[in-house]
Amino acid sequence: MNNRNNKFLIAALGIAMTLGATSCSIFKPSSNPEGSGKGLQGWVETENSDAVKDEKAAQAFADKEAKAAKKDADKAMAKVNEKLQQIADAQKEGPLSGDWAIESVLGKKAVGETAPFIKFVPAEKRIYGNNGCNIINGMYNTSFADKTVSFSNLATTMMLCAESNITDVEIGEALGLTVRYTVENGADSESILKFYDAGGKEVMQLMHRDFHFLDGTWSVVEIDGEKVNIDGMKVALDVDEKKMHGNTGCNIINGELETDMDAANSISFSKIAMTRMACPNSGWETRMTMALEEAVTAKKVSADEIEFIGSNGKQVMLLKKTSPIED
Repeated sequence: MNNRNNKFLIAALGIAMTLGATSCSIFKPSSNPEGSGKGLQGWVETENSDAVKDEKAAQAFADKEAKAAKKDADKAMAKVNEKLQQIADAQKEGPLSGDWAIESVLGKKAVGETAPFIKFVPAEKRIYGNNGCNIINGMYNTSFADKTVSFSNLATTMMLCAESNITDVEIGEALGLTVRYTVENGADSESILKFYDAGGKEVMQLMHRDFHFLDGTWSVVEIDGEKVNIDGMKVALDVDEKKMHGNTGCNIINGELETDMDAANSISFSKIAMTRMACPNSGWETRMTMALEEAVTAKKVSADEIEFIGSNGKQVMLLKKTSPIED
């Protein structure tokens, strides 16, 4: 009797253990502590929590990208500030600093596949430029007292020019002959630079293309004649680096700046891109980028204001220089 009871008890325990194991496999609780012990409501709350976490992660990534873009823009604006100081220092060294378009050489109109020009860099005592086909560079020495200037160590790249009858060879020859210069005012108050050989014969005439008045950080005052009331809308321009950086008041904006030696104050902006943060004034952002793309000319309005003009001759943007330069 006792043996039968023992067998029955053992069998009952085995069935109970099997049911217990089956129960655990069917009703396994959540491994997520946020959903534990809350039933169906717990699962719903856990799903919502995961969605919130994904949204926060996406926002954190966007913030990180925006901060990185702002850091790059800040560095660029600081570089513009440094460039302005270099330009101010160069201007103290005499009238030869800056960019000069070559208009005529050895009695001929200067002709090239690209506009021939020379840039004087007083801090380095060097010239850089283009002879209409190839890049040129070299050293120069000058005396402002007696207006003498000479060029040495002149070198050019050796690309084959596609067009014939350009004056690249004459430009190199004229620089080698130059011993004296004069600077005078031409039409529209543009400075004209002339080089002379030892016999007093003019060998080259150049026109000052002073695009450096664009360098700096500028607040956007008006777009298409309408006053802008967006805090922080600004652009920083660096002519030598051919870069444009700025802020739409919400997003960081970047692009390339091109100047044309063939025409005074001729500019264009391209490859404009910006960050994609959602902004309350997105309409003004669009108008800002469109105005930059439409600009073909930049003119100085006053000591601290410039304007961009479109191909129709109308102002597309008015800007005011910040003082001091903002980072």
